[in-house]
Amino acid sequence: MIGAIALALAIAIIAVGAIYFGTSGRPRINSVAVLPFSNASADPSLDYLSDGITEGIIDRLSELPNIKVISRTSAFHYKQRDIQPEKVGKELGVEALVTGRIIQRGNDLLVRAELVDAREDKQLWGEQYSRTMGEMDSIQQEIARAVSAKLRGGLSSEEKTRLNKTAVVNSEAHQLYLKGRYHANQETASALKRSIDYFQQAIDKDPGYALAYAALADAYVSLGGTWIYLSPSDSLPKARSAATKALELDDTVAEAHAALAYVLFYVDFDWAGAEREFKRALELNPNSALSHHRYSECLKTRQRFTESLAEARKAQDLDPLSPEIVSQMGAVYFFTRKYDEAIAQYQKALELNPNVAVTRAGLASAYAMKRMYGEALAEFDKIPDQDKAVLAENQFVASLHGWTCAVAGRRRDALEIARQLKELPSHGFVDFYMIATIYSGLGDKDEAFRLLEKAYAQHSPDMQYLGIDALFYGIRSDPRYLDLLHRMGLPQPAE
Repeated sequence: MIGAIALALAIAIIAVGAIYFGTSGRPRINSVAVLPFSNASADPSLDYLSDGITEGIIDRLSELPNIKVISRTSAFHYKQRDIQPEKVGKELGVEALVTGRIIQRGNDLLVRAELVDAREDKQLWGEQYSRTMGEMDSIQQEIARAVSAKLRGGLSSEEKTRLNKTAVVNSEAHQLYLKGRYHANQETASALKRSIDYFQQAIDKDPGYALAYAALADAYVSLGGTWIYLSPSDSLPKARSAATKALELDDTVAEAHAALAYVLFYVDFDWAGAEREFKRALELNPNSALSHHRYSECLKTRQRFTESLAEARKAQDLDPLSPEIVSQMGAVYFFTRKYDEAIAQYQKALELNPNVAVTRAGLASAYAMKRMYGEALAEFDKIPDQDKAVLAENQFVASLHGWTCAVAGRRRDALEIARQLKELPSHGFVDFYMIATIYSGLGDKDEAFRLLEKAYAQHSPDMQYLGIDALFYGIRSDPRYLDLLHRMGLPQPAE
């Protein structure tokens, strides 16, 4: 009897050990950051190549459900920096790091990669690959497969299937795609437009390139949804078309599901469809901080704040050094009237990057909600003039400046900003929702609702925030407010 108990106990210990240590006899590693591979070719124009290979490895590892993979923004925080593995591991909250370098000579590509245990600064694996430019995608796959096996001490059949998924892609198309990704990551209006040109060239070279269509869709989402640099009525249908085509070619492309979710939500006001696509995107790529971030945004507008905060926290865990991701936490707190918590999050985001005008404007609005008007206006004074000027590229910042002036009693300044915003149609797209916030701050309900009706007609993506937007608290008692919410299928405010 004692022998049987001892045997059972031994089996249990072995089983637990297998889970914890894997088949290699050392502790499993369940979190990793792929740091930017260095461009050792002495040609800065090839940065797109080293960045692209890095992102390709991140993308492949991110599809594995049981490994935490740090997203691109935080990983690229360490580009061209000296790496101290233990320090970086603690900053990113990971146990292991992947580093590497690339050299291109003509059509030949030399890639060196290594996996380091960040806790001990100990190399776990290293390999050098000599391939042609046409084999670039296979290098990313080989590195991702080798790294994941070393991390976990072996792969499940499902994980092997995901990592072994291949697609035959034209080599020139793939390089154009990488150039497009390089520019899209800069997130300025000009860079995003340039990325679209590259993605379209990639598609022209290889009409079956699903990832290029997905990237094209996301670029249009950023231009007409996230930042509203272009008219949503023009850019978001193009995003829908590209995302749909990507899914026709390969319905396992997570980025295409995420882009389509944004379109369904912001253009069609189709919450059920958007949620279905977001969930599918996260099922395919559970490590996508961007998808968690965007899903959090959408949950917030449905007043599902607990879920929204949970998604925002997942995004921040995966991308802890992204000012945009950290700001999202502040926005959730802002819309739930937890202004002190919002202020703390916005300040944390500004510590990561003090030059993000959108974040500083968010901080100012949180101060204004606490009637700390001096502090609020002081934040706008810290924003460079070109970043708060009334331009198509930064209507969000300009309108928040106008609303802050309105509630702070600077009526003339608020009206001047509103006037300039109204004149934007002669220069580009204008978001009437944002102008309406200024008139709400001024207490001019009729003009606020006139502009909101125009925003509704133009399908402004910002209309989805109407039910929770603190900038409209002053007009919530008006029947026209509830009528707009009803037409959009938005829930009524909780109070």
